[in-house]
Amino acid sequence: AEHRVVLVPDTVTNYNNPDAGKAAVRVLEAAGVHVEVAEDITDSGRPAHSKGLLGKARETAEANVAALSPRVEDGRDVVVVEPSDAVMFQSDYLDLLSSDAAATVAENTYGVLEYVDVNRLDEALDADGGAERLTYHGHCHQKSVKKDHHAVGVLRRTGFRVDPLDTSCCGMAGTFGYEAEHYSMSQAIGSMLFDRIDDSDGDSVVAPGASCRTQIGDEYDEKPPHPIEKLADALA
Repeated sequence: AEHRVVLVPDTVTNYNNPDAGKAAVRVLEAAGVHVEVAEDITDSGRPAHSKGLLGKARETAEANVAALSPRVEDGRDVVVVEPSDAVMFQSDYLDLLSSDAAATVAENTYGVLEYVDVNRLDEALDADGGAERLTYHGHCHQKSVKKDHHAVGVLRRTGFRVDPLDTSCCGMAGTFGYEAEHYSMSQAIGSMLFDRIDDSDGDSVVAPGASCRTQIGDEYDEKPPHPIEKLADALA
């Protein structure tokens, strides 16, 4: 295979939404990518990092870089399904660690649709979105590192009609919106997103972020998919 990746099963994908991880494997393998699932990594350090437990996050980052560095040196790229975890490897590790190995891992880590887009892997797929209209809500962490456009490009080239919403935070923000003292604020922020969704002409909503999908799903009593799941469903 021309492309070889190690797919890191982030906490949400591994324990709460394995369908997105399975969809990622299906799409990558359909595009001719050799996929290794990293069974020795189950946490990027994002949960600890988001709660300010930087010592714990740094320990996790060091262990993960030690596990991934030899694979990257061997020619594999690192692919992550959940955006906040992808950005953890790409950006936050550089703040937590000063090693060359961390920098090398960061440079060779991709969100799954970023990887598909950068390498134009969708051109190798027999897939057709059938002009289905999708309302796309991007992820704050990916926006912060200018990597949120990749999913939209891939979906459009696959035949989906995509309305990328001009939105900010969904209001859930990891575990923030689950906490009772933040509930009203979470809903107030979410209402701005819901207004944009209501104004969109999409047949369904897609969002790469797990907490965003929870927030949207609770409001509309449905389960929005990760965009990689839409791409997998479009495979012939």
